[in-house]
Amino acid sequence: MKPMLISMLLACSTATALAQDHSLAKSPVDTRLLIENEFVQVVRISIPSHGKTPMHDVSPRVVVWMADAHFVDHYADGTVQEEMRKAGDAEWVSARRHAGENLSDKPMDFYAVIVKRARPGQD
Repeated sequence: MKPMLISMLLACSTATALAQDHSLAKSPVDTRLLIENEFVQVVRISIPSHGKTPMHDVSPRVVVWMADAHFVDHYADGTVQEEMRKAGDAEWVSARRHAGENLSDKPMDFYAVIVKRARPGQD
């Protein structure tokens, strides 16, 4: 089922520019827009081993993990949470402000599937 989900998400459509917090532009994060249409953006994100991201905002999204991951999230309210994911895991991520740190000796690779809000009158 997970390979089918990934295939369906990646088959959605064509590409444009990624809307993101500009503070990530100075981080070691490799962000590549794969697909964009009127309904969805699909972005590949790779954070190098022991890489850190600055505090930034993310919009609600589905995250599909392409590799095992061990990381720490630092939230704007001071909360710190250590996390682990397995390759193939998929999860809903709510809007949040956070900074991250890859604790692994390997890159942290995942796809973010960002659903765009429907405009009135569109089906």
